[in-house]
Amino acid sequence: MEIYNELLPRHFVGQDLLPLIKLNQSTYNGREISENKYLEWEYFQNPDGTAVITTIEAVNNVVSQFIILPHFFSINGKIQKGSLSVNTLTHPDYRKRGLFEKLAKETFNRCPEKEILFTIGFPNSESQPIIEKKQIFERVGCLPLLFIPLNPIKSLFKYVLNKSVRTGDEIDINISDCSVLSNSPITIFNFTTDSDIYEKFLQKYNSEKQNITFRSLKYLQWRYNKIPKRKYQILKYQRENKIEALGIIRTKYIFGLRCAIIIDLICLIDSKGIDNLLDAIYKLAIKNKIDLLLTTVPSHSNEYKLLKNFGFYSMPQMLLPQKLVFYVKHHTPDCPEQISDFQKWFLTFGDYDIF
Repeated sequence: MEIYNELLPRHFVGQDLLPLIKLNQSTYNGREISENKYLEWEYFQNPDGTAVITTIEAVNNVVSQFIILPHFFSINGKIQKGSLSVNTLTHPDYRKRGLFEKLAKETFNRCPEKEILFTIGFPNSESQPIIEKKQIFERVGCLPLLFIPLNPIKSLFKYVLNKSVRTGDEIDINISDCSVLSNSPITIFNFTTDSDIYEKFLQKYNSEKQNITFRSLKYLQWRYNKIPKRKYQILKYQRENKIEALGIIRTKYIFGLRCAIIIDLICLIDSKGIDNLLDAIYKLAIKNKIDLLLTTVPSHSNEYKLLKNFGFYSMPQMLLPQKLVFYVKHHTPDCPEQISDFQKWFLTFGDYDIF
């Protein structure tokens, strides 16, 4: 057995992902995180930069990893480089040795040279106690889980039978010829023909928000169009040849329930786009026999009020299988202080990799 002090962090180089896949299989065998194609997409195809990967090895195997993905953010309308923490993992045989803390420190020390000003994260329930005990990140807020039960009794029955099966297969819905959209102002977003009007929309959207992920067209394509194993539907509300809102959904089984997750809501302040998007998504969900509509936005946002007015409920924190806690870490003196102000952030499921 290795001596504690011999387990030292090292920079992971090259594109042979097999050592990381073997580690991921120790906990998430059969999940997308254990597949080469998915990790190549996540670590090497990100338009905002290649992943920064730090590992610890023992007996010629990677036994712990800490990974951040570079991302651009719009902070008060200025594009700043930050990163997102993903896929932190230690092999079961090497846990409780302080490897998480070692890896995070080494990774964060590399950030200034890569001009990464800060890192954000949404850790799982296993990582949260370590993060707070070791003060690896600063906890700045918590997102609510919003939902509409479309089949309440049936959903409860399904959940009781399948509560040990946390996530399941994709649910295929074809909306290209769906009658729900035929008499609606909502249409399907096209990356080619809508590129110019999207850029104009994005410029205005960035000016209206304080702290957000910079959703460039390339980022949008990478996150929602090129990702393996997942299928997203991107809907737009357009008026007078101007995009005013986008809604991005994914349909899959969660705890045995047929769920439609609203991954992203991107809407201009003075637009009625969200109301129209929500109405279309709701009708699509009914048509496709969805049990549950899910989403998240900060409770201080205007979008939260619109969702509540539409009929979304906020799930009590004590009932959540995993709390949606938001953490940040400053890396340089140039890092904007306001990233630690949760009231200035607008966040959705699209800001991280859970869905």
